Amino acid sequence: MAATKRRRRKAPKPPRLYRWMVRLGLLALVGVLVLAGYMVYLDVQLRERLDSRQYQLPARVFARPLVLREGMVMRPDELEVEFAALKYRPVEQLSEPGQWSRSGMNYRVWRRDFVHADGREPAAVATFRLRNDELSNLTDESGGALQTFRLDAAGIGTLLGGGDDRDPVRFADIPPMLANTVIAVEDQNFLAHFGVSPRGIVRAMAANLKAGTVVQGGSTITQQLVKNIFFDHKPSLWRKFNEALMAVLMEIHYDKPYILQEYVNEVWLGQQGSRAIYGFGLASEFYFQKPLDTLEPHEMALLVGLAKGASYYNPWRHPERALARRNIVLDVMLEQGLISPQQHQRYRARGLEVAAAGGSAQNPYPAFTERLLEELRPYYSYEELRTAGLRIYTTLAPSVQKLTEKAISGGAGKLEQDRGLRENSLQAAAVVLESHSGDILAMVGDRRPHYPGFNRALEARRQVGSLIKPAVFLTALERPYQYNLATLIEDAPIRVEGDNGEVWMPANFDNRSHGLTPLYLALAKSYNQAAARLGMDLGVENVRQTLRRLGVQAKLPRLPSLFLGAAELTPFEVAGMYQTIANQGENVRLRTLLAVSDADGGQVQYFRRRADRGVDAVPAYLLRYGLEQVMRQGTGRSAYRTLPDSVAFAGKTGTTNNYRDSWFAGFSPDVTAVVWLGRDDNERTSLTGASGALTIWTDIMRKLPHRHGRIEAPRGVEFKPVNRRGQYMDPRYCRGGKEIPFSYETQLQAAPECVARDRFRWFRDLFDRKDSTEAAPIEEMTPGWGVDPGEEQRQQEQQRQLQEQLYRDDAPQGSPDYREEPLQLPRPDRQSDQQGDTRDDLYWEEERRAAEERRLIEERFRRQEELRRSRQQGAPVEEAQPWPPAEDDQWP
Repeated sequence: MAATKRRRRKAPKPPRLYRWMVRLGLLALVGVLVLAGYMVYLDVQLRERLDSRQYQLPARVFARPLVLREGMVMRPDELEVEFAALKYRPVEQLSEPGQWSRSGMNYRVWRRDFVHADGREPAAVATFRLRNDELSNLTDESGGALQTFRLDAAGIGTLLGGGDDRDPVRFADIPPMLANTVIAVEDQNFLAHFGVSPRGIVRAMAANLKAGTVVQGGSTITQQLVKNIFFDHKPSLWRKFNEALMAVLMEIHYDKPYILQEYVNEVWLGQQGSRAIYGFGLASEFYFQKPLDTLEPHEMALLVGLAKGASYYNPWRHPERALARRNIVLDVMLEQGLISPQQHQRYRARGLEVAAAGGSAQNPYPAFTERLLEELRPYYSYEELRTAGLRIYTTLAPSVQKLTEKAISGGAGKLEQDRGLRENSLQAAAVVLESHSGDILAMVGDRRPHYPGFNRALEARRQVGSLIKPAVFLTALERPYQYNLATLIEDAPIRVEGDNGEVWMPANFDNRSHGLTPLYLALAKSYNQAAARLGMDLGVENVRQTLRRLGVQAKLPRLPSLFLGAAELTPFEVAGMYQTIANQGENVRLRTLLAVSDADGGQVQYFRRRADRGVDAVPAYLLRYGLEQVMRQGTGRSAYRTLPDSVAFAGKTGTTNNYRDSWFAGFSPDVTAVVWLGRDDNERTSLTGASGALTIWTDIMRKLPHRHGRIEAPRGVEFKPVNRRGQYMDPRYCRGGKEIPFSYETQLQAAPECVARDRFRWFRDLFDRKDSTEAAPIEEMTPGWGVDPGEEQRQQEQQRQLQEQLYRDDAPQGSPDYREEPLQLPRPDRQSDQQGDTRDDLYWEEERRAAEERRLIEERFRRQEELRRSRQQGAPVEEAQPWPPAEDDQWP
């Protein structure tokens, strides 16, 4: 019984230490499992974020690249402004891309590698000479002749500002000096540790305990990258724990170059309003306005120093702090052997050398950018432009934009001072464009060009005054059998009573009437009464239709006051109207947008030039001559005090009632420009178009290169001398008169003094008679805007003869060897002897000649038929197709 009890006695309990060890072991196992599971979770989050990582980048905008061409017109100051926009540095000897040098009038430039819309252009050196504003001797580095040399395009900002902004760089593009400096300052053990540096943590703890506060951090570059990507900047132990785990995981999956590349692109280095500056690539442009690969060691030292605290060491707000921090980084660079003692001493002695605050604005050209956004809106969503990093290639010419801004801001202030006007009371706007292409070279919407407020170039609708008159005179010149430049029109008082009983009685600027005046002189002198009388003869609706064909789409009143400018247009719309006149009647849709590509320069979408024939070339040329007379002897003649006399400038002044608006619109052979001056409260300015806007327009145009000489007249125009009465003075029989252009369809009355001297003409004609077939029919030489009733019978007879000739030529010739093969001439069987070959060659030569004659007759008949239809239905006008409809998006 006792033995049984002993067997049932419980076994002795294990020692307490053993039990605790088991519990701790189980707890550790659970902890390891939990930690492992948590690390798997963190690993999934890390891999998903980094493997699918895409920076949300705003669209970057580029100006039109400068293309150097042999023989092109280029001023040295204009060239150097283009270099400055590209942030090219002047040096004595070229040593790297992005530099230029000058020796006398000889230039050398080393362009940067750049991805254009049509492909990548590698870095290259070119040499050329500028003499008398003409580029010559364009050669490459080896001395080979070049016809063109395209520079890279200047970056002019980003679209839809605000939020994070960066310019990512690849590891291969990071300057070695910068990479080594970052490692030396931020994490000297970067290449050896596995994401966490215990030595760094101990060193930081010792330094902090010694200082009694936090003076040093123990985070590695990998940990800082994890913090920047995944966490906020609030200090906590839990955040540090997660940083350490994810840093280890990052080191497992990614190599050191990738980690350093991401750190260089992710670190925060500054703030500009709501725009955050991330990465060394953008910080280089932001602080120094130069690419990252062109920074000098002391500039790199400043950027690396800013990584510790960009706000605290802001070089504009706290230059002393920034300078001290930069020098500390230079000391580290010396200790690590990155720079020599001599370099260290030299760089410490230099200042910060940062650009002016705000010099690297996100949107330095707000007026131009607003128009650009209007053109982009039908094709891209708001989100794409804000985050997809698109590359947008535009028409803006930096040198033209800069001189336009200077002319507007300086000209408005000078006019206020000279005229005794209240300071800052005047506002201004300007549009400068290339006439043939419609490319906008510059746009200013405020006398403070960089102020992103009300854009007067696009949004200020003001009455245009006499700027509308060219449309009235063009309507007349499109009727060559009624009007020409020498036609006498009456400048006399006119009274028009409207349906509501209101009476319209326009007066001239000098309150005088000038009687019968040649049409071109009435335009040059801007006579209101002559324009009103001419407009009434032509009809309001006809003038309105002419304005539509010139490209004006704004609301136009159906009132006689339209003839004198009672229509409200923006400077942009006026520029489109005058571009059509400058481009020989071809209306081109004005544009700022050339192409768009993705962030890597691929998937390019081009935006073609869109144009239609608004006005025939002959009346457009005649109107251009009239506008040239405005500059020579009319209201714009003061411009030639500073403009070169050999350039054919043309334009028109505009002044509205009570001197509220001062306008000038004009063009050279290649460039059209419009300037408006006025007050936002629409009060009196005391400025006419000549005394106000013309002065600024002249200041812009005199600094641009222009082609010299007379504009070549189109086919259908001939110059003839006429007297003051508009009568033809045949140079064979009399001398004198003013030589002006006329349409071939215009029939001028001979001057009586010339007819009187030609009493024996009938006798000379007996010996001087020429075959009438030597001269081409008049219909071939004119576009045709009307038919002389006296010539209709002759035209019908000629068409009948042409049809009969075509019928005879098309009849079969009866050749036994003829084979009906489209677009091929039949070939006969060759004879074996030489005589047969000769006869056959002659035969087929005659056949080819006959076929060519038939083709010419058919072409002539086709032109005759088109001419007849155009005279019946009016000149055909190709209507521009509308832009594709915009898709739904989140545009504000």
